Amino acid sequence: MGEALAAVQKHGVGYVLIVDDGRPVGLMSEREVLMKIVARDVKYDEAVDTYMSHDPETLTLKDPIALAIQMMNEGGERNIPIVDDTGEAVAVLRTVDIIHFLAEAFPAQVMNLPPRPHQLIPEPEGA
Repeated sequence: MGEALAAVQKHGVGYVLIVDDGRPVGLMSEREVLMKIVARDVKYDEAVDTYMSHDPETLTLKDPIALAIQMMNEGGERNIPIVDDTGEAVAVLRTVDIIHFLAEAFPAQVMNLPPRPHQLIPEPEGA
């Protein structure tokens, strides 16, 4: 487990994907670290599979972004492994990746949103 924590810290992405023979078998995110490890008497030489999420749901490179959003919304996951046609992990899709995708695909709509959807600005900026 110490190696997994070091990988999360080193790469600063908030997760580490656990693979077996190239296939995703688990994912250890900041959520698992906070909920299962921090402030507990955990030995860093314990096996990572004690603390990781097992058998994560995956997507393929051909799946639509809408499916990823649905999985994240319904399942609460924030990191979804992407696998190729053979089932081997090739990437991890993060919530922030989807946000960046939407902001780049629809910049005017994103940039013109008020701070809160129900909040309306009474006067245009600069008035």
